[in-house]
Formats: sequence, structure tokens, C-alpha cells
Amino acid sequence: MKRIVLILLVGIGLASCSSTYKSYPIENAPNDINKTTLYYSVPMSTEVVFDVTFIKTIRQKGIFANQSNLLGVKNVTNNDEVKYEVKDIKISSNTKTSPIQQFALILNSDKVNILQSPQGTLESISFKDKKKHSKHKLNQCLEQETYTNTISQKSIEPIQSLPTKPMFETILQQKGMLEKVNFSAADAVKKIEQLRERQIEILSGGLEGTYINTTVDYMYKQLDEIIDGYVALFTGTETIIEETHTFTLTPQKPIIAEEDLVLPLNNSPIPLLARFHTNNQTEIFKKNTVKTINPNSPAEINISEIKVEGIEGVYSAVPEVVLVSVETPKKTFINRVEINQYGIIRAITTKNKNIEFNPNTGVIKSIR
Repeated sequence: MKRIVLILLVGIGLASCSSTYKSYPIENAPNDINKTTLYYSVPMSTEVVFDVTFIKTIRQKGIFANQSNLLGVKNVTNNDEVKYEVKDIKISSNTKTSPIQQFALILNSDKVNILQSPQGTLESISFKDKKKHSKHKLNQCLEQETYTNTISQKSIEPIQSLPTKPMFETILQQKGMLEKVNFSAADAVKKIEQLRERQIEILSGGLEGTYINTTVDYMYKQLDEIIDGYVALFTGTETIIEETHTFTLTPQKPIIAEEDLVLPLNNSPIPLLARFHTNNQTEIFKKNTVKTINPNSPAEINISEIKVEGIEGVYSAVPEVVLVSVETPKKTFINRVEINQYGIIRAITTKNKNIEFNPNTGVIKSIR
């Protein structure tokens, strides 16, 4: 009788040490109707996002540019043009919802809690208090909106000739500056001279009501604006604005490990090249244990490739840290980002440990 009790105790002890769940590649998962099966995903692809802020300069030719000698002005714009200059580039990464690697997690106990993200990736694995024997509950955030991961890439329309004459005439007519339809360059010069004479009268106090300084200043500036409008008919105009465009790239690791990958940012108004530099850290990581992530973890962990027979643990992503840079004439913009397709998917064998994941990348954040 004592021998039977001893065997039972040993059996219970071994059962308590065994894993409460097991992971399989989805195509190799056994069909066990007596056990709860949960399907989870590990992202295999990361896109790199470039938010580029441009300084856009729009120069428009004046309708009397060819007769600028009548006014004696310099710095005349002779052609309509649009120029772009890079002010800033922010480089970040964003995990794509596809492609993904799917796995089956078969639960051998009702004491384990699994929390999943709306994308189907793992958020955490934890264990209930052993004194409580409540049934397993699958925690899923069903009330959250369906996850969508769309990075739009704004396309740039081809630069076209800017309609300068209608624009200038419209502005001048709105301000009452054009008194007749067939307004000539000579008329514009004459009008400028008249307005400048009026400014002199205002400053000298020759006009009634100009004895108050604030009134003088206001009237003088108002005439200045009108004069500038007429002068722009000869010199043209220059408008400077800021625009931010978003570009995305999904780089693949170069065949030759020592080479950098260089890709263009498509549809950029000026040519821009992104350079991806890697030190092949995942090859080194394969030889190490997960203790590099959590040195104080007492978990029994083995790192291996995907196993058909499954593992007593989980599969997770190990992105590679890649140096991404974009060079411009004035500055080189650099950032380090984690890219899943440069890394690997690893199998981690654990013994009933609480695990926390990054649901966006499939990376294990902590094991305790």
C-alpha cells in the first residue's frame, strides 16, 4: 500500500513539473477534442515608415516680368517653378498584419490564462492561484475595433505651370487696384509712382486726419501692401510652405550579409534613398539563451528552430536591430529600428512561467 501511495505521489510530482501548454506549427497541431486549442500569430514582416517634412518653395512669374526694366527692379522671377528641400525625416517601424506565422497552443490545464490582442498575437500567459480551480477563460478584447494597419503613401502630382496672370489680376481686382481690363506695364509703373507720392503726403502731414501717429502708420502700411502687389506684377512672387509626406518600405535582408540594402522612397518630389545596415545579430543570438533578455529568470529555456512535434512553450519573434539612414545634401537622418523579417522565429521551452509579450512584434518582453 505504501508503495502505491509513493508511486502516486511521484506521478503527481511529475505532473506538476510538466508544462501546462504546448505549441505546434498550425499545420502539425494534433486534433484533440478534449483539450482547449488556441491559435496565435507571430508577425514575420515589419515596414519602415519615413515621415518626411519638406520646405516647398513656389515661385511664380509676374505678368510684366519681360518689362521689368520699366520699373528698374532686380531679382525678377522669369519662370514658374516649385522646389523642395528636406527639413526633417522621422524614421520609425510598424509591424504589418501579414505575412504572419500561425501556431496552435494546446492547453493541458485550466489554471493558465491566455490574453490575446485583436490582431491574434499573444499579449501574456499567466497562471491562476493554485487554490482556485476555476475554469479556463480565454481573455480576448472583442469590444475593440478591428485592427487596421494602413500607412498611406501620399503621391505627388506632377508639377504644372502655375496660372500667374489670372491669379494676379483677380487679387488686384478684389483690392480695387485694377481700374481697367487692359492694364499695361506702363499703367502699373504710373500707379506705383502715384501711390508713393501719396505716402510722402501722409508722412508730411499733408492729408487731413494724418496728425495721429497710429493713423499715419496704418495708412502708410496699407499703401505699402498695394505697392507690393503692383511690384509683384514685375518681379513675381515666392511662397514658402511646409509639407509632410509619409513613405513606407518593407526591406528584405540582402543575400550578401556584408552589404547594405539601399532602396528609393518612391513618389518623393526629390530623389531620396534609404540605407539599411545590419550586423546580423540574430545569427549570434541563436547561439545564446534567453538569459540575454532576462538574466534573473529561473525559467528552463531552450532556443531552437520551429519543431514539427511541438514544444512545451511558445514561439516568439526575434527582430533584428537595423540602422536606417537617409542622406540629404545638408544632413543625414539616422535611426535604429527593429525589423522582423531580418530576424528569426524562435521556440522557447518554459516550465509554467508567466510570460509578457509585445503584441505588435511578437517579442517576449519578460519571463518570470
